[in-house]
Amino acid sequence: MSNDRRDLDGMIRRIEQIPSLPITSQRLMDIREDDPDSHRKFVEIIETDQALSLKLLKLANSAFYGSLSKVSSVDHAVVRLGTDEVRSIVLAFSVHGYFSTDGDHVHDRSPFWKHAIVCSQVAKYLGSHYRIRNDNTLFLSGLIHDMGKIVLDEYFHDSFLRVLDTLKRENTTFSRAEKAVLGTTHYQVAAKLLQQWRFPKKVILQVLYHHAPWYDKDYEGNSILLYLSNQLTRLSGYLCHPDERRPDPASFAASKEMEYVVKSGFDLDLRTIQNMISHIQEFIQEELDNVMTLFDPPRD
Repeated sequence: MSNDRRDLDGMIRRIEQIPSLPITSQRLMDIREDDPDSHRKFVEIIETDQALSLKLLKLANSAFYGSLSKVSSVDHAVVRLGTDEVRSIVLAFSVHGYFSTDGDHVHDRSPFWKHAIVCSQVAKYLGSHYRIRNDNTLFLSGLIHDMGKIVLDEYFHDSFLRVLDTLKRENTTFSRAEKAVLGTTHYQVAAKLLQQWRFPKKVILQVLYHHAPWYDKDYEGNSILLYLSNQLTRLSGYLCHPDERRPDPASFAASKEMEYVVKSGFDLDLRTIQNMISHIQEFIQEELDNVMTLFDPPRD
């Protein structure tokens, strides 16, 4: 057996040892969508977690869910967002909480979480733009699509540092640097852990294929949306890491990947991409003190 194969098998075994998400998330995942008491159960579970309640209210009052009336209770937030959306939000917050370690052994994760927040909002925006409605996996997938990078940093830190060094030295992409150093990628690592945590199949596949949606034979349209969301987030200036290469809108619009996206029914050209970037940047400016602070450390 080669060293690469041994290393990969060791990574898989280590991932399999990662504990489950908090009990709050597990309880919410166990509530059936057709349960007539689902609303009450959601409210009761969330109200037991003050920090989670505050984050949910902050999101419900954001410009993205714009309304003339202010949401002031968890009950009202669940009504406005819907139980499926709330489930996705709580799962996303749980993932963040699980990997929110502060310490000298981790690099600055602030850009990562900013990228994740913007991507989640772009995914919902594109879902509305392309009339893919009532699909609450888009927000969740957008928020956790790169969580494999956090897993690598948390559990394979020395290897992850070599990935970052390769990223900077060769001016390449995360995926290529990961393959060169690890023989696997952050999206494969994330899919393995999400499967272990019993996340919905659609979310797992969107995360797995967010760099290559053409391989998704089950939810290709959604994976294309997540691919676009990730790229538009990066084009708008929100990168996971300062050494990551920022793409160029003109080059992206003329790429073979975009040719595939357009042929798949997503009407996009350079002008539309530039307009979307402007729209995203304007929205983020409106939310700098609200949604963009979702994962900021609590103030003293």
